[in-house]
Amino acid sequence: MRKTLLLILAFCLTGIAGVKAQCREYIESLAEAELDPYVLDGNFESPIVTEGSSVEFYRTFMSGLNYKIDVCGMDMFFKEITISEVEKKDGSNKRVVRDVLFKNFGKNTEDQIVTTSDGTTLPLNGLNFFEFTPDHTMELLIKVKIVPFDGGGGLKLEGCLGILVGFSNSN
Repeated sequence: MRKTLLLILAFCLTGIAGVKAQCREYIESLAEAELDPYVLDGNFESPIVTEGSSVEFYRTFMSGLNYKIDVCGMDMFFKEITISEVEKKDGSNKRVVRDVLFKNFGKNTEDQIVTTSDGTTLPLNGLNFFEFTPDHTMELLIKVKIVPFDGGGGLKLEGCLGILVGFSNSN
């Protein structure tokens, strides 16, 4: 009985690892087209998410480099994307939001506009990326929430989400 339970547990864990690996490979295959002309820095998140779930990703960005943060995958869902500058509070490991640089509210209406940190306004539809050149080294929190789908009949769909960071040192 004990061997059977251990075998079932091992099979489940192997299956989960296999799905995560497939998700990572899928997102990695999208990276070049999504980031062009930027180059993927090699570090990216590729979690499996469901409706209503959210992912937080902290990254340090160096001054003077051009960056593109791109959220891809799960194209059938609206994504709320918030990119904020954070700082550590009083020398502790606790981070607090200092400035919101970019916010996408995840709604698909023609009258909504997103304003980027440099004051550029863009229509919200399909906007899943943010390009910027920091004037100082900063740590950013990239938070993505998958907006629940109305009318799903109680089913929660899941899929791969990619948070890619590309860079370029050309101006």
